[in-house]
Amino acid sequence: MSSWGRQPAGWRGGVALAILLCAMQGAAAQEGARPTAPQPDVPQGAGVADADRLRQAVRADYVLQCAGCHRVDGRGSSRHGIPDFRESVGGFTHLPAGREYLIRVPGAAHSQLSNAELAAVLNWVLGEFSAAQLPADFTPYTEEEVAAARPNRYDDVVPVRHKLAETLSSMGFSLSEYSYGSDRKP
Repeated sequence: MSSWGRQPAGWRGGVALAILLCAMQGAAAQEGARPTAPQPDVPQGAGVADADRLRQAVRADYVLQCAGCHRVDGRGSSRHGIPDFRESVGGFTHLPAGREYLIRVPGAAHSQLSNAELAAVLNWVLGEFSAAQLPADFTPYTEEEVAAARPNRYDDVVPVRHKLAETLSSMGFSLSEYSYGSDRKP
């Protein structure tokens, strides 16, 4: 369990949400747009130092559980079938099935992270690597959402990914290359 897992769940989730919204606001400010995400109810007693410590802990969870494949900078390895998160992964959140996909992919669903930690890491990944692709009305992942979807793991993720990519492409979204299982496209 990460060090931030010892904090009360409400505090942890509220600060993780604040971290995501700060990242989204930063991306929107870089593009000159106003952020449209709802403002969180920041838990009482969660100051800037606490938020910074949690941001570092969530990043550490990403590094320990995800970066082995997706790399620290999120660029993945197309040569090995590992998709790039940068300017891509946020597209999935435009579809309910895409949102669920991010929870149910093997690396996420089988990780050692708790449901609350996985929700925080998903939110961090989206804010860190793909905030510009998020819908204006994006709702951050919650522990409850992860707990509901995570047990329904995919038997074969490849056709699911290809179908989502096809649907998102028809909506004008371009996902990163995904060569794994390319010989099994539906």
